[in-house]
Amino acid sequence: MNQEALEWHDGAGDALLLLGHANGFCKEIWRPVVSSLRVRGVQAPALGWDIRGHGRAPSLELPASWWTFGRDLVDVIDGLDSTGRPPASVVGVGHSLGGTVMVMAELLRPGTFTGLVLIEPALIPPPFVRNPDLSLAQGAARRRPVFGSRDELIESYLAKPLFQRWHPEAFRAYVDHGFREVPEGLALRCTREAEAEVFATGAESGVFARLDELTTPVRLVVTDHSGEPFGRAMALLPGAIPNATTTYMAGQGHLVPIERPDLVASEVQDALGALLS
Repeated sequence: MNQEALEWHDGAGDALLLLGHANGFCKEIWRPVVSSLRVRGVQAPALGWDIRGHGRAPSLELPASWWTFGRDLVDVIDGLDSTGRPPASVVGVGHSLGGTVMVMAELLRPGTFTGLVLIEPALIPPPFVRNPDLSLAQGAARRRPVFGSRDELIESYLAKPLFQRWHPEAFRAYVDHGFREVPEGLALRCTREAEAEVFATGAESGVFARLDELTTPVRLVVTDHSGEPFGRAMALLPGAIPNATTTYMAGQGHLVPIERPDLVASEVQDALGALLS
């Protein structure tokens, strides 16, 4: 993984927080959560990384397999030894796709994580098949790929209720780092083809069927407005993940780390206290 696909948040202590983003986003989206953690006195160093096909990570070859993301993450963690500051323990904090990728890394190499905080993870129950007709995949395939200017981009996005709910710092991070300059203006770093393919292949990975192999402690965060296909998964996951403690965030939705980073930071702080005590 190239260094541009990694973002360090310096801190103190032997535990590292590894931050995984959702499909279509980028590592910088975690900045408000880290800021809120610092306000709360949590000084653990944190590392955000761009999943393949997102941000400044290598492009995603199609057709895609989510297991590629899991192997990439194992490589990222192996690379920590070369930074001169290898952590004594790694706690994964993953949202949606990012949470599933962390589960995959733990399945590929048990003991990779001291614990996991999984926020609405995209662990889709059977049938384990590719589904290009999924509404999220169809919506991603229709996304506008290029905007003529930054102002046009911001105006277009803030006209949608979805983005109006975002924390201002998360929205700014996405605008600044989720797009790249092209001759026509600003283009999505995560192309609509890649985003649609990731949504379409989520269930195909079959990770849900292997959840009983997890031995690391898990803090599962579930909201009451998950939406599809996540709602069905969230109803099943508390009973499917061994060693899981579940928190229910009433009144929140699937994008809670982006909309309410303060709530997520509070949950991460509490989970760290339990995992590292």
